[in-house]
Amino acid sequence: MNAVSIGEGGLEVRLSVPGTFYRGTRFDWAGVFDAVVFRGVNLTDRWFERYEPTMHDAVCGPAEEFTPIGYGERETFLKIGVGRLCSDGNPYDRFRLYPVADAGIREMEESARTVRFRHVMPEYDYRKSVEVLSENAFCIRHRLDAAVDLKGQMYNHNFFTLGRFRMDGNRRLSFPFRPSGHWRSAYDSVALRENGIRFSRPLEKGESVFMGDLRPADTPGMPYGFRLDDAETGFAVDVRGDRPLSHMVFWANHRIACPEPYVDFHAGPDRPFELTISYFFQ
Repeated sequence: MNAVSIGEGGLEVRLSVPGTFYRGTRFDWAGVFDAVVFRGVNLTDRWFERYEPTMHDAVCGPAEEFTPIGYGERETFLKIGVGRLCSDGNPYDRFRLYPVADAGIREMEESARTVRFRHVMPEYDYRKSVEVLSENAFCIRHRLDAAVDLKGQMYNHNFFTLGRFRMDGNRRLSFPFRPSGHWRSAYDSVALRENGIRFSRPLEKGESVFMGDLRPADTPGMPYGFRLDDAETGFAVDVRGDRPLSHMVFWANHRIACPEPYVDFHAGPDRPFELTISYFFQ
């Protein structure tokens, strides 16, 4: 068994068993999505054109990463959801594959509507569950209990295909605020608008766009929320989190567009970190 399935009505969520489909060292191994099927269409199809289980981005749907803890301080470092990894002596690179020194202990249990994951290391006890809330919604719940002080950032990459592999003016990203930020280059294909990001032409194969500091232009704080929709297919996903964001990253290529909300985390003795992210589909 490499995947389990939960659902209700027209919504089916399929999740990979940790360490089967994905064995890279970038993303959390718990809650790796195999598919989110809504009204018969896979909204998180395999966006990549080549697959290997150890590729850093061989993941679909909501994929989560915690920043490394203790890298450069000793020969090994922590990646929550992956384990204790071996440093190679160079600056940290999330796209590299690092040897796993200690994979920890993993547990998984499922019911008709929920899959629960647990990852235990000497430093932490990490619990994550994916729960179907209704026939058009699910949520991801996180709880990190730590025996030592652990802090950094975690984010969700959100690889939603919404029924097709083509980035053009039909794919739209909207926010509950007026966005600001700096594009990595002077793109002629994409721009910030009053309440989101819009494409003015299709992206060609080999082309990508990136913004690493997306924030509200004129409102205090940054609520965890965005809407991604596709006018051609008619599908949309609204995403809401129960913690404020530090910032967002946006990345897209010719097949997919990905909002990446970042949250600060801090866990320690008697100080658990909790986060719930909810997804609503139309």
